[in-house]
Amino acid sequence: MRGSMLAQVAAVMIVALWARGETVLAQTPEETKAWEAQRDKARAEEKARAEQLARERAARKADPMAWVRTLDPMPSGGWTFRSVAPDGSWAAFSTDHQLKRSGHEVTAWLRQEYPEAQHTGGGDSYFSDVEKIEYDCSRERARVLEVDYYAQNNLAGAQQNEQIDVKQAPWGSIVPGTQSETVFRWACAPGSR
Repeated sequence: MRGSMLAQVAAVMIVALWARGETVLAQTPEETKAWEAQRDKARAEEKARAEQLARERAARKADPMAWVRTLDPMPSGGWTFRSVAPDGSWAAFSTDHQLKRSGHEVTAWLRQEYPEAQHTGGGDSYFSDVEKIEYDCSRERARVLEVDYYAQNNLAGAQQNEQIDVKQAPWGSIVPGTQSETVFRWACAPGSR
């Protein structure tokens, strides 16, 4: 009976230590030392990546156009630079290729570039995207009809397409002072194709 109770107490202690994430069984001192060295190395690498990212972000914030100048303007697609975020976190281009106007509605393509990986709803990484956007110029609103995601900047690398049913695509307001307003003003300007 006493041995059974000691076994139960030992089992409870092992479970409690395991739940706290502490090493309990089957790890030699050498294994523990190797695991700690690997953990320390991983932490140091993560710290170095975070510091590098902070330096890159600070440089982009100091001069957002320096990053934009590294991008291919892709003039053969008619792409024209429209704006860059004040912190250099994105750049926007538009094209008049395939621009369509029907009454007070305009459909246009918008290219967006990012210096850091973005993620689709499915979790895939991308650095460029192209959106087909319909603008309602009289009501100052827009809706996305199609998105193409690219694994690399300048519309390069693996491509993933997402098409939205026009009847299901929600309209969104054009928020003053944003990237969407810059492109909206261009698309809905008098005299644009």
